[in-house]
Amino acid sequence: AQGLAYVKGGVEIKQSAVIDRIVDLKIAVLLLEDGQEEITVPISKLPPGSQEGSWLLVVLQGNELISAELDPQKTEEVKERIAKKRALLLKRTARRRREQD
Repeated sequence: AQGLAYVKGGVEIKQSAVIDRIVDLKIAVLLLEDGQEEITVPISKLPPGSQEGSWLLVVLQGNELISAELDPQKTEEVKERIAKKRALLLKRTARRRREQD
């Protein structure tokens, strides 16, 4: 998987992770792309400009963050996908309301 990375046998493998939330302005909770695992890291280890909802390419060794870089393309793709889904839901809701009137 592209995105979140880990070190395996001395080889860096990158993997995608999203910043799910930031706790007490100190700790970031990252969700790995497969959604099966979360890790917590000090926000000081995140790249400048990181915020909740940002996607990162990360390298892990175990549960320790080795490196992280922002993935603005993936962040934008996910935001667009969510906006389209939201617009569709709003359209359906408006249609149902008109049908009930």
